[in-house]
This record gives sequence, C-alpha cells and structure tokens, in this order.
Amino acid sequence: MRKVIAVDDTHLYGKYEGVLLSTIEQDTENHIYPIAFCVVDKENDASWMFFFKKLKSIVVDGPYLYFISYRHKSIANGIAKAYNHAHHGYYMRHLGENLRVNYHYGEHLYLFYNAAEAYSPKEFSDHFVEFKNYYLEAAFFLEHELGFKKWSRAYFPGNRLDVMTTNITELVNAMLIVEREYPVASIFNSIAKRFGVIFRERRAYILKYKDNKFVPATEKILRDNMTEGNSFYVEKISGDERQYTVFGSGYTTKVALLERSCSCRKFDLVKIPCDHVMVALR
Repeated sequence: MRKVIAVDDTHLYGKYEGVLLSTIEQDTENHIYPIAFCVVDKENDASWMFFFKKLKSIVVDGPYLYFISYRHKSIANGIAKAYNHAHHGYYMRHLGENLRVNYHYGEHLYLFYNAAEAYSPKEFSDHFVEFKNYYLEAAFFLEHELGFKKWSRAYFPGNRLDVMTTNITELVNAMLIVEREYPVASIFNSIAKRFGVIFRERRAYILKYKDNKFVPATEKILRDNMTEGNSFYVEKISGDERQYTVFGSGYTTKVALLERSCSCRKFDLVKIPCDHVMVALR
C-alpha cells in the first residue's frame, strides 16, 4: 500500500444522523483501498482523537507515513496527538476553494494550483512569486500561517504520490450515498459486503500477473515513458561520454547516463529509442 492516507468525513441522513469518518489509501495499481470507517455524533476533538487512536492499532506510526486531509483543527489535533512521527498535509483543492471564498480571489487562482503541484522548489518559487504579485494577503497566509510544507508538493516532507485532491475519498463517499440513510449497523454490513466483492475481484485480477515483474499499472507507465522517450533528442556534452543534453516536447535537461553500452553514443545528435535516458529523466 502507498503510505499516504486520505482522511475525510461525510454526513449521514438517516434517523440517527451523525458523521461517517473514513481513511482511504491506494495500492500500487491505483485502486482505492478503504482502511477504516467510524460513525460519530459530530466532528470535534474527542471524535477524531478516538478515531485516530483506534486507527493506530492497525496503521503503525512512522516518519514515512503521511496523512492528507482538508483543513479542520480537530483532524490536525487528532493526528498530532496519536501520531508523533507521521506527517500531515492539506488537500490542494479544499485550500484553493478556501482562498476563492474567503479572500475573493479567483481570476488568477490557477497560479496557486501551479505552485502546489510543482515538483521542484525553483518551479514552485516561479509560480508562487507570480501568485504573490496578485494576492499578497493570501500569499502571506499560505507562507507564514500555514507553511509551504502543508500544501505544496515541492516542500512536503515526503512523497505525496500525487494525492493532491479529495478524489479518492469523494469516490468512496459517492459509492456509499445510499448507505448514508441506513441504520448504523446496516451501514457497516453494506460496506463490508460491497468491498468484499471488490477485493475478491481485484485478487483474481492480480493473481493473473503474479509472475510479472511489475503490476499492470506500473508496466503501462513504463511503456508510455519509453514511447515518449522515442521523441527526445540527445546532444553529447563536449568531453564527457556520459553527459548529454536531452531535449524535445518543450523540455531541455542534462542527463548523466548509467554505465551501460548504447549505440546512441556513436552520434553527436541522434533520435534515440533509449530506455535508460527516460529512467534518468524520470
């Protein structure tokens, strides 16, 4: 399982009302994997603290564990008290909506999303400086009150693995839209039954690929990368047999090749179907 846990809640509409708390992960095939559900009367420190203490009995604390949630003080408090070593960040989309509603900024909000999704500090800085030029007050809030590591991919203390929005939790909430009107016991019985069927289907699917080196989703990514790599050009940097400038599709970068023979080294400028160049790029 990926070590990124998405935290969310949804309101129940039945006779007893209440709130359904949930934690969701993804496996290496990008499948949604629910970990735990809990029904509470309302969202507060006591409810979330109870939930995370129970969760800790099956999800062990550690520096390589990451929680992602929307901004709610009780969630942050619960994680901080139950998990001393794990990291916690915020959903990009919820934060963007907060900026739009509370700060009345919308026209250039795409600059915030560009900054949040940037992989490198330099790329982040370019977008954030431009955002700051338009929205100084919001930029101050993001930088000094929240801190970059809470919402940006470039400064997050770990790997968010592209979990930037609430998509995986919202999909589960959408699946359970009918169950949200059931009595509590029926909610959990239905959840167990529905996901039991899904897990059995997934297991049968994955067993077909048990002798492969990669799961199907990873194999597709590798094949797509190799196909994309065929469109790149390389130019040897003078005096170094392993240093190349790679360019194409609007990108230019320097690459240090691994110790491996390849016919592309015979040329100063050549279009190459060379997989290790893509490995270096990625």
